[in-house]
Amino acid sequence: MIGRQALAWLAAGACTMLAMPAGADGPPAPAGLVNPAQLAREHLAQRIIARPEVQASLRRTAAAYAADPAMRIPGGKANRDRAARAVTVAAVYYAIGLALDPAQPQLFWCCKAPQKLGRLGVGGSGYGIDNPDNVYRMTHVDGGSHYVVRGQMRSDRPAQLHLEVRDAIPGTTAMNAEGGTQLATLRDDALQIGADGRFVITIDSNPANGRPNHLQVPASGVHHVIVRDLLTDWDHQLPIPLTIERVGGPDLPRRSEAELAHSAAALLDRIAPFWLDYDNRFIFSRLANTLAPARLRPGGRGISASGHFALGEAELLLITVDPLGAASFGIQLTDPWGVAYDYIGRTSSLNQRQARANPDGTLTVAIARQDPGFANWLDPSGQAGGIVTLRWQGLPAGIDPTRAIRAVEVVTRGALRQRWPDPELWLAPGQRAAQRAARRQSHEHRKAVPPG
Repeated sequence: MIGRQALAWLAAGACTMLAMPAGADGPPAPAGLVNPAQLAREHLAQRIIARPEVQASLRRTAAAYAADPAMRIPGGKANRDRAARAVTVAAVYYAIGLALDPAQPQLFWCCKAPQKLGRLGVGGSGYGIDNPDNVYRMTHVDGGSHYVVRGQMRSDRPAQLHLEVRDAIPGTTAMNAEGGTQLATLRDDALQIGADGRFVITIDSNPANGRPNHLQVPASGVHHVIVRDLLTDWDHQLPIPLTIERVGGPDLPRRSEAELAHSAAALLDRIAPFWLDYDNRFIFSRLANTLAPARLRPGGRGISASGHFALGEAELLLITVDPLGAASFGIQLTDPWGVAYDYIGRTSSLNQRQARANPDGTLTVAIARQDPGFANWLDPSGQAGGIVTLRWQGLPAGIDPTRAIRAVEVVTRGALRQRWPDPELWLAPGQRAAQRAARRQSHEHRKAVPPG
């Protein structure tokens, strides 16, 4: 099994627990998402991507995509190469993290849109229907070691901070609706936090035994840790400043760039087919222009629903939802391969703060190839097809998921204004360009250095 062979050298050993007081000082938080450690790993990733082993796996991935039924879906052929490159970058990030993090952990910003990090341009690494409202960071921990995560809640905190330990890299484990199995989880509403906003999280294989803010992992192997900062207000919220430190454990080996490239190619050869199968099972098994019923997600992550769309030039898909009092509701479009359409300069996603509500508090969005003038337009970059995904997070207790989706229907462009005549739901000429410019600036804010 490729995964076990690639990870055998990271097998855990026994060690003595090092006591870590809850208020202990640690290394300073990095200067925002774009910090020296992030940039160093991005440069390493670009070297690994260029190696022949990875390029060969990229070609195999593109060929597998070309043979998949999604090529016949509107938008499939046009986005095949973009999607193959994105999952390749993700696989390289994973391989580097698996090799380096257990001994020298880093919370690495992954799964993001193509953009500039300072002066460095990075390719897109989003796949598997990545959420534009999330900042995804990841690390990998050795089951025989002990780790401490330190952070501080601030006034510019995200709507939700969520840490999750997975059984394996998404796409290398058993097939299910979540792309893997959750082993442990911790949300900010369950954290014990000091009066100054500071908190400490411990990660190891021991039970909590009275320790607050603890994530227990299996004692053997290397485990994938995901941190999600949920940003509902792109203009003001920032990811939580976090550091991670290994405070005990056995000696762990390092790997050469050649070995990293081999591991990345092996991961890509597993991940890419998995996500093709995932989309065909859970998305494209339904009729176009319909949504699956909203479902509860594990670990208190709310509810979600998804489907796919295929539209003619004059058609629009209207979706009306009830936000259900959620701290965050978001809806997004991806290409048929699960890679988000441009959400930095276009409105391929909207959350409840960015969208305009109907008079009754519901939200209606319109998916269309070209701009219909509707304020809540989900923009698929001119493509006629793709995946649509909806998420409700931070829900009040006792919510009925069957109330989440009110209506899904295909209408013509001419019928849209007749159905929704309220002028507040429409943009005047020139406002779309202003909306896009503001969105680009808003997205840039997540890379800001936290003050003080």
